[in-house]
Amino acid sequence: MRKLYALLFVALLASNGLVAQRTCGTMEHLHSQMQSNPEIAKSLQKQESEIQRYVRENGENFRSPSGTITIPVVVHVVYRSAGQNISDTQVQSQIAVLNEDFSGTNTDVSSVPGAWTSLVANTGIQFCLATRDPQGLPTTGIVRVSTTVNSFSMNGDPVKYTSQGGSDAWPRDSYLNLWVCNLGNQLLGYAQFPGQTAATDGVVVLYNAFGRTGNVSAPYNKGRTCTHEVGHWLNLRHIWGDDGGACNGSDQVADTPNQANANYNCLSFPATDACSGASPGDMFMNYMDYTPDACMYFFTNGQSTRMNSVLTGTRSALANSQG
Repeated sequence: MRKLYALLFVALLASNGLVAQRTCGTMEHLHSQMQSNPEIAKSLQKQESEIQRYVRENGENFRSPSGTITIPVVVHVVYRSAGQNISDTQVQSQIAVLNEDFSGTNTDVSSVPGAWTSLVANTGIQFCLATRDPQGLPTTGIVRVSTTVNSFSMNGDPVKYTSQGGSDAWPRDSYLNLWVCNLGNQLLGYAQFPGQTAATDGVVVLYNAFGRTGNVSAPYNKGRTCTHEVGHWLNLRHIWGDDGGACNGSDQVADTPNQANANYNCLSFPATDACSGASPGDMFMNYMDYTPDACMYFFTNGQSTRMNSVLTGTRSALANSQG
């Protein structure tokens, strides 16, 4: 009987566009792309070598020499129902969250444990809704597309194609594409790492896990799903290294502790596991873990350096965008 109730509860969550625990499809999406195109693995390996060289040359606390980089964003709102057609205010709230989280000015950053306060990063990366479209015409940076698709999957990236009921990407060298839609399979979101297919480059987020006002649902109602996925888009990996608890995986960042697996709940500091061993333990409040939005507070200096390396390399064209 308990099992039946549990199944009914999950079904209820799915029918209402809610997710029981954080589910990021980025690594699954990457593996699918690598299976269909073996050259992607070679490209990522080359890119990783360039990133590690950049880190060695610039240290673990480096920002762009040009100062703050502002990335123009286009938000593709792909909706079937009125609730999925989120408001401009909800979209703008997500941009505000990104700017706070990437600058380390979010109000809850004060909750970072003392063991790690020296690692809190101001990445020097900011975001704005695009004011010019690819043709140079004025835009709000929000594209709205009505669809007949009930929910979108990662398979084939249909939300990123007008011909499949979605919305075509704007040029990735000039914009960060954010797609907001109803996702199936209990997904909150997924992203594409740098250097892959241009037509699918960007981030996809469930409509009621996007922003912090309007049609948002706890515990993913503070905009941190998008913060997490944009981290992936700038080549951050999950903080536990996606090794299934083996303790030999890595997110390729020196100042984030090794941990066994994702954390799905708000924990009390310190929280240790088989990999972290002793205090300070898991950095469960890092944006690249899986904890609820209210328990995520910061990026580290090492993560900042890694993201900035991408903006001087694979995604360097964004610094000169006319968007």
